[in-house]
Amino acid sequence: MNGFRNNPGGLVANDYDSQLIESVTVRRNRLTNAVLFGANPHQRRWMDSARLFLFSVALAAVVASVCVGISFVSNLLEEQRERQQQQQNSAVGIVHQPAGDPRNQASPWFPHRPLGD
Repeated sequence: MNGFRNNPGGLVANDYDSQLIESVTVRRNRLTNAVLFGANPHQRRWMDSARLFLFSVALAAVVASVCVGISFVSNLLEEQRERQQQQQNSAVGIVHQPAGDPRNQASPWFPHRPLGD
């Protein structure tokens, strides 16, 4: 009894309304797609791929710049921490002596022999 009642004409007015609403919805979707992507469906597919590629490149650039920024900031903080430690050590009287001649140091492979032998 879908759409038929005791009406000699057959269809009820609700069916016409639902058809009208559906056709308006389809037309609205087509117009929206035409405005957003253009009228040519083949060009639309190409433009979708190009937009996705450009979006991916932009996202990769943002991720890379965030990584570089984090690395830069962490490097600055580490250098600042080292300077503060050096200032604290020099204020206490501990002077950092640079390593001398590496030939006079013991070899890690042969602990009893210097590197120069």
